[in-house]
Amino acid sequence: MENSKKDSIIKFVKATIISLVITLALILIFAFILKWTGASDAIIVPVNLAIKTISIIVGTVVFVKNGAKGFIKGTVLGASFAILTFIIFSILNASFNFGVGVFADIAFGAVVGAITGAVVVNLKKA
Repeated sequence: MENSKKDSIIKFVKATIISLVITLALILIFAFILKWTGASDAIIVPVNLAIKTISIIVGTVVFVKNGAKGFIKGTVLGASFAILTFIIFSILNASFNFGVGVFADIAFGAVVGAITGAVVVNLKKA
């Protein structure tokens, strides 16, 4: 395997793991906050979207910094992150509910990753 391909794979795995760890940590913190404050369930969806967005942005920055093809790499990382989080949280919940929402999460992850990747790659050029 070429060294640059190997480096890209290692960066991808590292960025994905970082994104997943951030997500798990923030979800746990949010769960404690919900339990302690008794906040409305209405805030769960927006906060979960914010957590996913933060995680994908951080992972994409780690993956594409000092590199090229930010749009493509960001898209792949965002979509992969969404698929992995679906699998992990389905296992934790002991229930695989595969529906339209999963495709929406994958598309959301891909879009956030693509935009972040494109911005990060072009910021270093400026």
